[in-house]
Amino acid sequence: MSEERPVGGGAAGRPAQAATANRPSRMLTAAKWALAFAAAYGLSLLVLTDSLVFLAVPGLIALLALTATAVLLLLYEPFRGEVPYATDGSDRRGAVRYHRTVLLRRYAVLLCVVAVLVALVIGTRSDYAVMCAPVALVTFLVGTFFCGEQMRSVRIAARVLEAYEFTFRAPVEKLNLRGSGKRSLRLGGEGGAERGPELAAHQPLGKLWPKGIEDGVWFAGDEIFGGVVLVPGSGELMRVQPLKWDELAAERSRAGAERLDRATRAGLTRRSL
Repeated sequence: MSEERPVGGGAAGRPAQAATANRPSRMLTAAKWALAFAAAYGLSLLVLTDSLVFLAVPGLIALLALTATAVLLLLYEPFRGEVPYATDGSDRRGAVRYHRTVLLRRYAVLLCVVAVLVALVIGTRSDYAVMCAPVALVTFLVGTFFCGEQMRSVRIAARVLEAYEFTFRAPVEKLNLRGSGKRSLRLGGEGGAERGPELAAHQPLGKLWPKGIEDGVWFAGDEIFGGVVLVPGSGELMRVQPLKWDELAAERSRAGAERLDRATRAGLTRRSL
């Protein structure tokens, strides 16, 4: 996508040869998706018949499942190429601004798709276009819900980065990877100290672990309250909070006035993951 290929940045872009080599496989993947959509759409159109209407049900289910999956794949597509900000922890606002821009552009693409589908239904008034209506509805609902969750993470990250500076933490222990950008990890201790608590994390963009995250990240925050992680190189952000939030309640209550005030300004005094 165009927003993920900006000029300039802190991370090294992929070689042109690698991009060329990946093109056939991406085209093949797109062709498979197109065939799957066509098959599901065609099967769902059996609702217009009298004798085979029962076969339209699995077709409609497959069509809606494919639509929801495609929306999530678009929204959580990782960055490709360089990012237009330094990924060494020196540009906090740039990281937030770029994540927000990418999300808004992707949501705009989804809204354009919804508008086209609705126009097909209304403009053609064809029975064969009727299945575009549920596809448009699923695209809008799924896209709005998950994009809202992603934007919320970026908004919280922006608030955290107004209150805390980045410090480098290594290594990173990858504990669990779930869908929709949710995962858990543990950061290496600062200055050789013991590792911190397990952290729940939400990655606004990206479906898998960012490349090289185990070698260390930039962390802004206070581990008993939470914070933000920036991955060097790729520039991806993650919002983090203690996985076992309640177990650290006593430690948070013993935190000094300065730490508590800072966490309050960052919006980290309540569980949000």
